[in-house]
Amino acid sequence: MTKYIIKRILQSVFILFVMSIIAFALINAAPGDPAAAIYGGQMDKLTQAERERINTNLGLDRPLATRYYNWLSEMLGGRMGYSYENGKSVNQIITERMPNTLLLFAVSFFLTVIISMVVGLWAGRHPYSALDRGITITSIVINGIPSVLVAIILIFLFSVKLGWLPSSGTSSIFATGAADRIKHLVISVLTVVLSHVSSFSRFIQEGLKEELSSYYVTVARANHVSNRDIYMGVMKNSLVPFINYAGSHVPSFFSGFVVVETVFAYPGLGSMIVGAIPIKDYPVLMGGILITGIVVISSMLAVDLIDLALNPKLRRAVER
Repeated sequence: MTKYIIKRILQSVFILFVMSIIAFALINAAPGDPAAAIYGGQMDKLTQAERERINTNLGLDRPLATRYYNWLSEMLGGRMGYSYENGKSVNQIITERMPNTLLLFAVSFFLTVIISMVVGLWAGRHPYSALDRGITITSIVINGIPSVLVAIILIFLFSVKLGWLPSSGTSSIFATGAADRIKHLVISVLTVVLSHVSSFSRFIQEGLKEELSSYYVTVARANHVSNRDIYMGVMKNSLVPFINYAGSHVPSFFSGFVVVETVFAYPGLGSMIVGAIPIKDYPVLMGGILITGIVVISSMLAVDLIDLALNPKLRRAVER
């Protein structure tokens, strides 16, 4: 067991290392000039010599491998560098924005799991009901709608048409407190939940149907085991694969935040990364990608360990 856990941790570290190499190479290979992050609209007035001097000062004239080694050394020391755009520490920028993204993830993921469990388990117990068919149809429809379109529809409905909720940011200028923060979070969370809850519900629904039609359920009913005991056992067996399914969608949530945070002007890691791309703010880009990668890979590792704790078959296979 201990060897397996150590092996998974080492695999996660290796994946993160490879991811950082690929991200660093792709970012540096993309067209653009980092001088734009520093001088903005004044960049066209710079001479070629001035641009070369800027690249030298930023270390961009060095070989790619050398620059990656220098970045990795700084990162391992807990220093992610400074933004080309405003000179702020990347550590400080991420510290300011990361809680917003983690809050959005925690609330969205929790609500998606809870709602899908309630709806999916009920629909699975009542096959061919209106809810059962509704989940299937809704899953097909929503999976074909881009999350950006869902966001725009919700903004139009709740912000423009009804005027109930703000459409951007995390707080109002002259308002403070949890109530205002929640109001700003509602549409963003709703967008993420609507994009995932139908597919999550359908997974539980189909898993429960499969378990109910299995041989051990037939034997249990033949032996006059109560329906309550049968359903409790079936739900437990169907929820174990759901944990893996939900965990495997953590990257999907974070990739969706790039769109959601941009549309709602939500100050999180996703909008930070999007804002840094056009101006090639390398330190901010790498810092955002690295932290997001750490959160996602750590979440996947946690799901594996939870699955190991709940799945006796997997534990026996690991202990061999």
